[in-house]
Amino acid sequence: MKATLIYPPCGDPRGPQLALPSLAAALRGSGVQVDLLDLNVLGFEALLQPDLLEQAVRRLRDSLGTRLDWSEPRSRMALLGESLLQNVPDSFTTLRSPEHFYDANDHSSARAILESGLALTCMADPRGVACAFFPARYGVPGVDPQKLSHLIDVTADPAANLFAEHWEQDVFPGLEAVPPDLVGISITNRQQILPGLMLARGLRQRGHFVVIGGTVYSKFADALARRPAFFEAFADAVVVYEGETALLALLDQLAGSREFENVPNLLFQRGDSVQATIAHVEDVRSLPTPDFSGLPLASYLVPEPVLPILAGKGCYYNRCRFCDIAAINRVSRKAYRVREAEQIAADVRALAARFGCRNFVITDEALSPKLLVKLADALGTDGDHSFTGYARLEPGFTPEVFERLHEMGMRKLFFGLESGCQQTLDHMDKGTRIADAPTILKHCRQAGIDFHLFSIIGFPEEDEAAARKTFAFLVDNQEIIDHPGNSFDMHAFGLEFRTSYCDERAKLGVEIAAEALEKDFVIGIAPQDWTNTRGLANEDVRRLIEEEFYPALRAIFERHHNTAAHLWPGFEEYSVLYGRHYHGRPFPFTTSLPDTGDPSRVRLRWNPLLDLRLEGEEVGLEGQEVRITGPSASFSMNPTLFDLLGDGLPRNVDEFLSAWLGEMPEPAREESERMFRQLAQRCIGMGFLQVELADVKDEGRTFQNVRGMGSGK
Repeated sequence: MKATLIYPPCGDPRGPQLALPSLAAALRGSGVQVDLLDLNVLGFEALLQPDLLEQAVRRLRDSLGTRLDWSEPRSRMALLGESLLQNVPDSFTTLRSPEHFYDANDHSSARAILESGLALTCMADPRGVACAFFPARYGVPGVDPQKLSHLIDVTADPAANLFAEHWEQDVFPGLEAVPPDLVGISITNRQQILPGLMLARGLRQRGHFVVIGGTVYSKFADALARRPAFFEAFADAVVVYEGETALLALLDQLAGSREFENVPNLLFQRGDSVQATIAHVEDVRSLPTPDFSGLPLASYLVPEPVLPILAGKGCYYNRCRFCDIAAINRVSRKAYRVREAEQIAADVRALAARFGCRNFVITDEALSPKLLVKLADALGTDGDHSFTGYARLEPGFTPEVFERLHEMGMRKLFFGLESGCQQTLDHMDKGTRIADAPTILKHCRQAGIDFHLFSIIGFPEEDEAAARKTFAFLVDNQEIIDHPGNSFDMHAFGLEFRTSYCDERAKLGVEIAAEALEKDFVIGIAPQDWTNTRGLANEDVRRLIEEEFYPALRAIFERHHNTAAHLWPGFEEYSVLYGRHYHGRPFPFTTSLPDTGDPSRVRLRWNPLLDLRLEGEEVGLEGQEVRITGPSASFSMNPTLFDLLGDGLPRNVDEFLSAWLGEMPEPAREESERMFRQLAQRCIGMGFLQVELADVKDEGRTFQNVRGMGSGK
């Protein structure tokens, strides 16, 4: 028997996901031939091929006509078109190159260029499809993926599928050459719904037996059982919950009597109705080591593989009122099913030996200190491994525990701070004390482990005073947090349907529009569809985050966080690679200029993503300016100052000022210095101007002045 398992778009293609390799290991261990297709990373690479980008640039410019408005995003992207055509291929190379990946400025530029290439593709799309890998999204105007009628209509429209040409030319012919007995499509996040179902429908129309699995539709087992139209359009069967035993049993039935009622965790259509079979819970200790064979490991946007591993399924705490993990794992009597530490260590060793992997993301919802210490003991001193994972801010993370984890190779931990207000933490039943957090984070840093802090404002019944305590926590702990490898975020609270907060909404003053609960597949409640009558309104949450908190935090943490993206990449796969590379060595990049009087020298360069052109009646005329255009803004600058800022020569701030101000009289000098710093910081914050510490970096390296790049020259 043969199965092809597919991971569809859209997600950030930094590395493989765990679902397909876990299923492949179980099937291959029973003699099934398994092919794995990651159409996410392959799909994005196909969309950004030079010929398709060139077509997109032409369509976008044709739609805009001859007049371009610098303040309008589509006009700016059209101006960036030529630069993107030149730089997109090199950006893929940069992110896969050990030489350039760890240059934070090269890395940031490459990511921005690829993201801009996708943005340009979408702006040129006549259907208005929105597609990106950060933040991951795939949307079609007017389409609600929670409504079955919308899903059926949009998947029948080829114009809504950005990947249609790639699939027709590169994917479907290969499947039809040697057809598998089963095609499985894993839909694990809501951004995959539209492309995943487009793929499922296309494969069924070509005669394949299509099975949909993954966490998204596992949430909708009851809803699917009442909607045979879903199966008529998209799937011969849906595997809900866990798939190892189910897929193997399904393949056996396909080879024999096709009695699908004997397959656990299965939904399938029989006649006019949908049948549901018995639930089965896997014993995680009996599962084999995931098998990544066949995935395009060299195609991910990393210079060496970073593989996900599993310690356990579920969450050992399992009580947070805002989280739907408990609902997803409700089929198991145990909230957290964990492998033995020796098994996890054996997985690490096997993957390291087979795939040359030294770096791992432990994907569990939360890793307890006790389990991590057991894993450290099981690994011993065998191997050279680096890890990252998710954890809770609990006192069990002592200095001794952090030291042990550092020795094991832990390079970053992602902590759920959630709130800086104890009352809010108690309200959500988080089970942590905000008073403990600074000490835990301090010990984490002292052990040489970086951290990320997740924070949220806008919880049910949370008022502005409580929200401000979360902001204050980050400010008050600046000394602990302010390190290039540390990161933080602050998001608006999202009301998930299968949570205690949603179930208890009447007691909490949460009002949800009736139509939001009447959709076929209620994934989450959109901000406009619910009201926090006893707490912050959604608009107030947006205002606080976007207009007050984030601008202030970027200024407070300007040394390393004065940009929209983290200079030391904060994503899991990237952070473990950077943590390994810069462990014990200085990080030669920053997002701000040193102070006046500081002897530290820096090199500056203009981001290669930009469109740069001279403006004026003729070159050399008085008043001529350089027009600088990027995805987010466009503005003009004196050409002499432009050349000074981007010439790549090492200088301290006083030398920059002397070169710019010359013999300017003292009364005007102070104001000019202030304006110089403000302009430079603005350009750095927008990602237009990039900085490296010349006294830390190799003295022999210089940057090329990029003036003359872009379509203007």
